[in-house]
This record gives sequence, structure tokens and C-alpha cells, in this order.
Amino acid sequence: MEIDYAILADHAEVVGNKLYLMGGGWDTMNAADVPAPVRLAIANGVRVEWEETNVPIPLLITIEDDDAQEIVRMEAQLNVGRPPNLPAGATQLSQMAATVQVSLPRFGGYRVLVVAGTGEQAVRRSLPFRLVRRQRPG
Repeated sequence: MEIDYAILADHAEVVGNKLYLMGGGWDTMNAADVPAPVRLAIANGVRVEWEETNVPIPLLITIEDDDAQEIVRMEAQLNVGRPPNLPAGATQLSQMAATVQVSLPRFGGYRVLVVAGTGEQAVRRSLPFRLVRRQRPG
């Protein structure tokens, strides 16, 4: 298993096994003041190996600050089946998109952590981003 992709966006959804993304690939958010209510979308795709199908795979997504203080925690579970027409040994991509409304307490660095699996078999992806003060015109 591996995390094929993980990306931050303004909007993301998976429909018909396709990822639809708007305003994706950023690493900086602007806010007038803190705490800042922000909305962000997290899209990820986990590539599951042939022998990992039909087995529950835990998925953990957290948002934390640079001091590793957890702000948001989301837990989910993947369970990828094996379609009858899938060639033996083929991998499959399981995609997910989640939109989160969160209050970021201060300006500075944050990260979204995506962890699929448990123990030594777990795979991880870190998406760093920062919240900066919006420049006032003039």
C-alpha cells in the first residue's frame, strides 16, 4: 500500500472514481486575524495492493500545528474489494475527499497528516501549510 497522492484544495470531491478539484495545490492561507475560521479540503488516494483487498485498512487524517498539537482528527476505514475482472496482481486506487471547517488559533505553520494502515505497515504523507496575516490595502 502507498499514498498515491495527497493534496490541499479549496474544494474536492470524488464522483464516479474521479477526483474533482478546485483551487488545489496551495500551501499558504491568508486571514485578517486569529483565531481564523478556515475551510479546506483534503484529497488523497491510497493505492492498495492485490493482497490487501477485502481487508479493512484504517485511515487517519489529522491537522496539527508546528508544535504537533492536534487541532482536528478524522478517522475512516478503507475496504477495497476485488472486482471479478481485475487482472491478478493488479493494484487499485481508493480515493477520498474531506472538507473541514476549522479554527486555526494562530499565524504560523500547520500540517495535515494522512496515515493509512497501522504499525510498521502504515504509510504516511505530510502536507505542510501556513496561515499568514492578510495584507491590508494601502
